[in-house]
Amino acid sequence: MKHLTNTSVRQLCLPFLFCFTLVSCNKDEFYEKEYLDSLDGTTTTGSVEGGVDGGTSTSGTTQGGVSSGVNGGTSGGTTTGSSTGGTTTGGTTTGGTSTTGGTTTGGTSTTGGTAGGTSTGGVSVTENFSQSASQTKKLDILWVVDDSGSMADEQADLGDYFSDFITDFITKNVDFKMGITTTDASTADRRGNMVSGSDTKLTSAKAHASEAQFLLDFKNLVNVGIVGSGREKGLESAEGFMTKYASTWMRSDAYLAIVIISDEEDQSLSKTPTQYANVFKALKSSAGLVKVYSIVDKTLSNNAGNVSTGFQRYADVSNLTAGTVADITQNFSTVLSEMGDEIINLLDSFALANTPISGTLRVYVNNVETTSYSYDASSRSIKFASGNLPPVGATVKVTYQK
Repeated sequence: MKHLTNTSVRQLCLPFLFCFTLVSCNKDEFYEKEYLDSLDGTTTTGSVEGGVDGGTSTSGTTQGGVSSGVNGGTSGGTTTGSSTGGTTTGGTTTGGTSTTGGTTTGGTSTTGGTAGGTSTGGVSVTENFSQSASQTKKLDILWVVDDSGSMADEQADLGDYFSDFITDFITKNVDFKMGITTTDASTADRRGNMVSGSDTKLTSAKAHASEAQFLLDFKNLVNVGIVGSGREKGLESAEGFMTKYASTWMRSDAYLAIVIISDEEDQSLSKTPTQYANVFKALKSSAGLVKVYSIVDKTLSNNAGNVSTGFQRYADVSNLTAGTVADITQNFSTVLSEMGDEIINLLDSFALANTPISGTLRVYVNNVETTSYSYDASSRSIKFASGNLPPVGATVKVTYQK
């Protein structure tokens, strides 16, 4: 009975042992299959910093690592077999080129370095200039003056300290002409309407004939009064002035400086600052010839529901045209003197229409590349040293990426 019992027990255990072994084998095969499947097409997400190698794929035909980097391109990663380079969101990427058993290093970055790649992101731009035979620089200046009730003191200061702005223009023989309008655009007639006499009395010829009379005329003409609309629309007024007078007042070969003076925010809400900047830049064959300068109350900021408080719209247009923004609450002598210097320096330069991506700027004189120049990022302009000026009639070609 005991022997039969042990045999029975063994017979009963055999099925359970067989099932246990079968289950164990299936489990091992299952994990082995999952592991092999995971190798086929596995990628590693690339780094977010420019020029860092992306993910690595280890088997078969794979698609390289996809990166969501914010600072420029990444390289596709190392592959065995054929691969397609990484795709980047934020920055421009050129996909990697595969090498069998080798490393793909595509990525193009606009910020930061690249691993084996070239920093060539962006759109290619070529601008051509000609070195003028004349040493006389031409400049057209439109003054847009706030004529609302709070501007009496600022108009007086502008007239009193105007000589700090204009003296260098006279002594350096700049061929200038001016026009004046106000920020009152409440009616079609007032929108951009020229202050009578500003186009004929405020010229370099008049200044050379009698500087004292010229300064007095400016002081009187810029005193535009304080009964204008309380909804200041400096940008709309500047556009209106150009619509009415550009064909007869503005010279195609002169720099155009639009100087806006106001202690409140622009309320020209029919267009965005970018749209207004584009309107002004379109006035010239080369957008670099247009600069908007703002003298505004930089102590104010835009408050929700109160568009009249602030200065950001004026500042945006100035920044988009590589002009500058000065504070109307500061000493007017200093403000006007510094702005005059900036414009004078610009007249001896070649101003670009866009901001070049760092490292992409190239300058050629008569198709020969040169490095004898300096680049001023604030005004987006190229200036040659006095001893390295291009010869008269020379073609100056500038290439870059934006």
